[in-house]
Amino acid sequence: MTIIDNLSWLVQPAETGLQAEVGPYGWLEQIIKLGIAALSLILLGLSISAYRRTSFRSMLYASVAFGLFAVQMVFEYLGDALGAGEPYNDIITPGITLAILVLFFMAIVRRGRTNQ
Repeated sequence: MTIIDNLSWLVQPAETGLQAEVGPYGWLEQIIKLGIAALSLILLGLSISAYRRTSFRSMLYASVAFGLFAVQMVFEYLGDALGAGEPYNDIITPGITLAILVLFFMAIVRRGRTNQ
């Protein structure tokens, strides 16, 4: 058995989902989403650590953005793999993306000021 066979329950699309066609690489998409969520959590931890060392307020904005990105990827994964949140996926995902963009913008703008 391969690793993919052992973890197939993690990456199979939901039968109750509204997807018409998953395609041959649906499992790869799910693994990538989990990888993005894990990397986002690592970046969240690193940015919180950087904030503790430097006390730059802009790092807090970046930290929240990384955390929201992890939440978004987990939410998309659950929507695809388990069919969770189906009627609201089309509203929540772009809303989280908009919040991430605003937070990164705030981090850049706040960084340019001399008084943090």
